Amino acid sequence: MNGCVLFHVASVTTTPEAISKSSTMLQGPGFIFSHHTSVAAFAVPKAAYLAARKNASFGYIATSTLVMDTSIASSPRILLLQRAASDEDANKWEPPGGACDDDDETILHAAARELWEEAGLQATHIGGQVGDPYFFTLDDGKKVCQFNFAVSLSADSVISSGVKLNPEEHQRFVWATESEVKARKADGVDLDFTRREVELTVLLAFDHFRAK
Repeated sequence: MNGCVLFHVASVTTTPEAISKSSTMLQGPGFIFSHHTSVAAFAVPKAAYLAARKNASFGYIATSTLVMDTSIASSPRILLLQRAASDEDANKWEPPGGACDDDDETILHAAARELWEEAGLQATHIGGQVGDPYFFTLDDGKKVCQFNFAVSLSADSVISSGVKLNPEEHQRFVWATESEVKARKADGVDLDFTRREVELTVLLAFDHFRAK
């Protein structure tokens, strides 16, 4: 596969904190996915990535996965999740994603793990970055850099397996077209995103997939 590297990992682990957070969390499979050479810098553990960037203004890494359903070529749709009413940013919308854990094999594996834990979907290919990374500060003062990746599923994954949410984190999902994202409304539901940067990244994902 041109410009791609195949990753095969026998198992994926999560931190005790992540496991205790939800008893309904899906059990992670062994992941097999390829990645484009443009994201090779992220095919390393979080600690190694940060150690090579000692002057970085952040000490924590998060990822998001931009997953597109292209079964109708003229009207691609992106996967969006609505946060649980009991969670932070209650009822707001975002792509699957979350923190990179210390024991994730690589940053790319963190992205694949979060997609599985939050949506029950398995990545088969992690493509290039979508947009620029963005930065935010948590309530405890931790500075986080979030990287956003275009992710492909197997051809029949969306139809055969469907999206399976972790109800403690998300309560609803939609597959939204570009026009629906711009209108901030899909399936009769208002799309109020967690941050403006998230909304802009979602829109950039459509340009990314069109350019493939």
